[in-house]
Amino acid sequence: MAAVNGCDLDIAENEFLVIVGPTGSGKSTLLKLIAGFEQPDEGEVLLGGEPVKGPGSDRGMIFQEYALLPWRTVLQNVELGLEFQYGKRGEENRELAMKYIDMVGLSYAVGKYPVEMSGGMKRRASLAMILVTKPKILLMDGPFNALDSKTKLTLHTEITRIWEHEHNTIIFVTSELDEAVKLSDRIAVMNREGRISRIFTNDLPRPRFGKAALAPEFHHRFIELREEVMNEVKAGAGKAVCG
Repeated sequence: MAAVNGCDLDIAENEFLVIVGPTGSGKSTLLKLIAGFEQPDEGEVLLGGEPVKGPGSDRGMIFQEYALLPWRTVLQNVELGLEFQYGKRGEENRELAMKYIDMVGLSYAVGKYPVEMSGGMKRRASLAMILVTKPKILLMDGPFNALDSKTKLTLHTEITRIWEHEHNTIIFVTSELDEAVKLSDRIAVMNREGRISRIFTNDLPRPRFGKAALAPEFHHRFIELREEVMNEVKAGAGKAVCG
């Protein structure tokens, strides 16, 4: 049985696309196809009109699990991506690593090891490891799933700020519909057949955090869009999903 079946999706440059759907609908598989970790049995994945043949430096993927080496500090872990891409360049790598560690709000913890860090800190460090290589496309597979609601809200704000600053294209997988509505330009819904059943355009104005999110008209449209997406997910899953 195909995990992704007849999936036709165009993604614009600098777009924040969120993919939702029931467990087993092929969301993670779709990200792996775009990343080049897997190859489609039929059809093709095109980036800039060119077929994806394998992983590339133009794409960076963040998994649900943390990709930090336990024997390296935050700084050393972030430098690792640069070492793979450019080799050991000493101070040049260190300066660039510090730029992105500061960008994700982790400059106070550069000397900490993963065992000394909270889940939110590990997620920030993992994000810096990918951002430092300057990928055009950032693939995020449920990166905030295991975090508490307060940490998650903080990281929602941070990833939006980074996206607006870095102008990446972000393709973000989640099972949480509140998260999808908060972050996205568009929301693609996958069903159990591994197809995209519908794509919603998110017309909520940005910013979507802080005082802006408290406006009655914003809240009304947020709930309305969330319900529309939930109904589509239910139709493709045959059961309720988490919010």
